[in-house]
Amino acid sequence: MESVKLSRLYDLIVDLKEVATLSEVANLLGAGVEPKAIMDCFYRALNEIGRLFQSKQYYMVALVLAGELMREALKLIMPRLTGRGQSRHREGLVIVATIEGDIHDLGKSLASFLLTTSGFEVVDLGVDVPPRIILTETMRLKPDAVGVSLLLTTCVPAVKRLSSLFEATYSDAPQRPLLFAGCGFNLPEQTAHSSPPQWLGVDAIVKDAYDTVLLCLERVASLKTSS
Repeated sequence: MESVKLSRLYDLIVDLKEVATLSEVANLLGAGVEPKAIMDCFYRALNEIGRLFQSKQYYMVALVLAGELMREALKLIMPRLTGRGQSRHREGLVIVATIEGDIHDLGKSLASFLLTTSGFEVVDLGVDVPPRIILTETMRLKPDAVGVSLLLTTCVPAVKRLSSLFEATYSDAPQRPLLFAGCGFNLPEQTAHSSPPQWLGVDAIVKDAYDTVLLCLERVASLKTSS
């Protein structure tokens, strides 16, 4: 029965039915459905919205509407997570941004939320952020990791520029922040076994928001071990 309800939620999200989606989220939470299951459903639906955008069945406005829908849903879900597995100590600092040329922030918003509930301090620089600004803020805030999101393959050169800036800036530094990317498109086949993924010039590529949290936790743990 729960799977049927989540299937209905999935369809409502993909169809961008804001009122019905939020009502369904409230009903599911009231019925005792785990917040993580609802978030998983959102993530699948947001991926589908991204696919529809790439195939030109949805326009950019759909991404904006989906982002607003995600933020409103998080207002309902967040209280259910307070005190339930939410870390009470600071794990580390992570900067996130959608790279220049892209206004997509669905995956970034979800990753930021999960990082926050896992104990990380998150600084969100927003969308369409130039590589130079990301570097400037990285140098100022000294985070443990920096994550960039991109939905469009046309934004790959901007990520590579950011990687080059990191290499030049931190070439002589004892420790540079971990630079990772979340892509809303299928990666070229040759990147599947790349470690690190040289195609984007970053240290790691995450496949979803949960993978982002695991990567950042591993990063902080390795820093503690080496210190």
